[in-house]
Amino acid sequence: MKSILAAPNNSVPTPEPRARSAGITLATLSIATVSYALVQSMVNPGLEALRGRVHTDQVGVSWVLTAFLLSSAVLTPVLGRLGDRVGKRSTMIAMLGVLAAGSVIAALATSLPVLVVGRVVQGAGGATLPLAFGIVRDLVPRAKVGATVGMIAATSSVGGAIGVLVTGPIITHLGVPWLFWLPAIANAIVALAVFLFIPRTGSTAEGRMNWPAALALAAALVLLLLPLSLGEEWGWGSARTLVLFAAAIVAGGIWATVETRSRHPLIDMRVFRLRPVWTANVASFLFGVTLYSSFGFIPSFLQVPTSTGYGLGKSIAVSGLLFLPITVTQLISGFAAGPLARIIPTKILLILGSVPVIVSFSLISAFHEQVWQIVVATSIGGIGFGIGLSALSAVVVHAVPAEHTGAASGMNANIRTIGGAVGAALVSSVLTSSTTSGGFPSDGGYTAAFALLAVAAVAGLASCLLIPGRRPTVHSQGTPAQRVAEPTDQRSPF
Repeated sequence: MKSILAAPNNSVPTPEPRARSAGITLATLSIATVSYALVQSMVNPGLEALRGRVHTDQVGVSWVLTAFLLSSAVLTPVLGRLGDRVGKRSTMIAMLGVLAAGSVIAALATSLPVLVVGRVVQGAGGATLPLAFGIVRDLVPRAKVGATVGMIAATSSVGGAIGVLVTGPIITHLGVPWLFWLPAIANAIVALAVFLFIPRTGSTAEGRMNWPAALALAAALVLLLLPLSLGEEWGWGSARTLVLFAAAIVAGGIWATVETRSRHPLIDMRVFRLRPVWTANVASFLFGVTLYSSFGFIPSFLQVPTSTGYGLGKSIAVSGLLFLPITVTQLISGFAAGPLARIIPTKILLILGSVPVIVSFSLISAFHEQVWQIVVATSIGGIGFGIGLSALSAVVVHAVPAEHTGAASGMNANIRTIGGAVGAALVSSVLTSSTTSGGFPSDGGYTAAFALLAVAAVAGLASCLLIPGRRPTVHSQGTPAQRVAEPTDQRSPF
């Protein structure tokens, strides 16, 4: 009998830092996550400008987003687990260097293939959040882990909103390549800051890296996300789409089999069976549906020409500026979630955070004739998004053992990304089916899309009801919390 929560023999206990060191750690990691969030969010509003720079069509430029999505999905759990094994600080420094290199490649690109390569390399940055959470778990006093994780998660989400805000001014005043030069410079500086200000962390997991499991997981994610991203273009009922979905199911089964039989799994499947983990993953999936759809489609709605009869006709820069209120409310509520979690059970906090998201999309669905209506509705939604990101991240970090923090947090982030892909596919399908002869979706199409997101938010509220009501405690290294038999004779040596 062996606990899945027991610390490995080669783990290095880290003494609890002084308050000043904890503050520096929080500031440095928050900047790192904001820097990555900007990389993730700045490209979407600038796709049309990028299309002209690399001389491609709408189908070609879509690969700028798809390549990044696939790379990030594959590398996030792998690098998170690598951090558990070789040290999260050193892995984060290397990852930030790779992210900066990918940004340089993209900045220099004048053709689509080179730009796509740059975006694939940039996808390594997806591991920023799970590595940051793991570092917090290793270095911050246990009583402050939940609040610190919540603050970092909230800050990262604000970075996504800022990306929408600054894209227009960057393209107008600096030029398209600076969508990548600025992240290259920023991430190089952040890598240096992590090297200088974050204490060295030891390994929290034993054994070698399980590359067969990593390859199986990568195949499953690529086979799933590729048709989700391009299914509308290919046709949801086309043979290519259906074959890839079927292949994703097969690859997922192979991955689960490899993990179950492995002595040193990439992601221990028993951790996924813990109720706080699987319920938080379900909630994260539905949260991703609404969060990514709001950042992706509300700016597009604001930019619909007034000639359609319902459009507001705002520019990229103005539509980004109108996201400033949601940025503020999201930041404030995210920072407040940590202290509130000390007096309010996380489950109740998540339920309370789900309500503003429901209200937000319900309001936008019913009232979107004036700019101020959009601003008010999205500001309300920002309250829920800030609380949700903060609290859900803390639930996972609290629930898993130290040696699984990076991998479990990475998969939670991946599941949220998959939810975003599903949400984008659903909303795109609704809007495409209502496209008029002028090339823009009808007002009724946008109304239906926002109503669909309100329904998804209601489902998110229902999933939060499944999360255990007891406030979880952070398992210290070496503290067994669940014992399961390990039939090592049936496990592979990986």
